[in-house]
Amino acid sequence: MNRKRILIIIAVAAGSLLIGAAIGAVLNYSEDQFDNQALETLKSTEGRDNHHAVGGNIMENELTEIMNANAGFNDIIGSNEVTVVNFFASWCDPCKRETPALNEYHNEHLDEPIDIIGINISDSDANRDAFLEEYEVQYPVFEFEDEDQAMSDHQIHLMPTTFFVNGEGEIIRAYIGEVSPELVTNYINYVKEAS
Repeated sequence: MNRKRILIIIAVAAGSLLIGAAIGAVLNYSEDQFDNQALETLKSTEGRDNHHAVGGNIMENELTEIMNANAGFNDIIGSNEVTVVNFFASWCDPCKRETPALNEYHNEHLDEPIDIIGINISDSDANRDAFLEEYEVQYPVFEFEDEDQAMSDHQIHLMPTTFFVNGEGEIIRAYIGEVSPELVTNYINYVKEAS
C-alpha cells in the first residue's frame, strides 16, 4: 500500500513539474515572438483570405461619402501606408459585433499612417444611418456609386469582407468574416512588410 502511494506521489510530482515547465515556456515567450509567429503564419497561409480581389485596385471605383470623411476616398488611401476597407451592412450580425472594435482601433491609431474606412453594401439609407448612429461609427464611411458593378469587380458576396490596401490602392490581403483587433494588426503588419 505504501509503495503504491509513493508511486502516485512521484507521478503527481513529475506531472506537476512538466506542467510547470510548459507554463514557464509560454510565459517566457515574448509578445514580439508571438507577433512574429503570427506574421509568419499569415505569410504562409492562403486559406480564408485567398480572395479574387487581391492584386486589384480599390481606387478604380467611384464612391460617395456618407460620413466622417475629411477627404475623398482615394485621398484617404493615398495618405496612408495601410488602409483597412471594411464592407458592412446593417443586417449583418458579424458586422454588428466587429464595429465597436473597429471604432476603437480607428481611435487608437489616429496619429499613425493607417486608417479604417467603412463601405456600406446592400442597405437602405434608413437602416444604414440607424446602424451608424447605434454603433457611433467614427471612421469614414462611403458607399459605391455603382454598387452592383463594384461588387462584381471585387467579388464581394459575403458580409463582412475586409480589404487591406496599400497607399497606391492595391488590395494586398482580403479577409471574409468578422475581424478582431489582433487580426487587423497582423494584416496591417503584413501589408507594411509587403509594400
